[in-house]
Amino acid sequence: MFTSRPVIGLTIGDPAGIGPEVILKSLRDCKLNFDPLLIGHMEIFQLYNGLCGLDWSFREVSSVSEISAISNSRTLPVYSLTPKREIKFQPGKPSTDGAALAMEAVATAVSLAQKKEIHAIVTAPIYKKGIQQAGYMFNGHTDYIAHLTGTDDYAMMLTGEGLSVVLVTIHIPFRQIRDQLTVESVVRTLRITHNGFRQFGLSSPRIALCGLNPHAGEEGMLGDEEITILQPAVAQARAENINVTGIFPPDTVFWDTVHGAADVVVALYHDQGLIPLKLLAFDKGVNCTLGLPIVRTSPDHGTAFGIAGKNQANPDSFTEAIKLALKMCGGTP
Repeated sequence: MFTSRPVIGLTIGDPAGIGPEVILKSLRDCKLNFDPLLIGHMEIFQLYNGLCGLDWSFREVSSVSEISAISNSRTLPVYSLTPKREIKFQPGKPSTDGAALAMEAVATAVSLAQKKEIHAIVTAPIYKKGIQQAGYMFNGHTDYIAHLTGTDDYAMMLTGEGLSVVLVTIHIPFRQIRDQLTVESVVRTLRITHNGFRQFGLSSPRIALCGLNPHAGEEGMLGDEEITILQPAVAQARAENINVTGIFPPDTVFWDTVHGAADVVVALYHDQGLIPLKLLAFDKGVNCTLGLPIVRTSPDHGTAFGIAGKNQANPDSFTEAIKLALKMCGGTP
């Protein structure tokens, strides 16, 4: 069961990327109001500890209960994966072995969270092409964790610097976006957003819905999706007492939201929501999956293979992901 402080599982991500580095730097920089549990491969963490000139020591553990026996604040517990695999890799050089290790760490963390042995998960970046080459036919963490937890209704939220964005569609080719936009998919995302932000303490979250077309379609002149899909979705959501406004032009809604007009924007596709978010919070954005039965956050950046192992990675986004995970599980950031 839980220790006296929240336990947060930190998954290694692709070992050839910056995941191990940002994990170790985040733990160096942030106040430890929780017990971290590194999930991955101890030798890889030791390697990056040396490459980055850090002074952590590590202890391999096979159960969460062993954390309480670690009295040295400079010693980090590393949860053993079973079976333990030998990994041959170089920083900056992705491999299928590394991608498989990253996914095994995620599966282990989810299992621990489902058994309530840890309070939350913060996942370091994975290489999406690599995980598919390793046999994991998912488009990323979000889909995989939803699969592991048996969750059908979930949504990706990104947040940082006063802007929160939830996406209706996620990692799909641009030409498929229109086909996946339906009244049902939009209402489902609005519902998940409403429930998720109520868990954050807002009794009636103010949701701004983004249009698909320039100027939100100009009353059908520039596209009819606002009329045929989004307006019926708004009407249905309002009938469920969801506080949604819009449909707003994509080029103004984010500015208005940052300046207090809404609590969150529901955007229709990946880049529509992430471009403004990353302009505001490139180094501090956080990804959170709404709708899961467990708490999961991650930094809003990728593996950055080009700087892996060079002690150049900025840990701020990972630190913010830890803070959000703590907030969501009732801890103190």
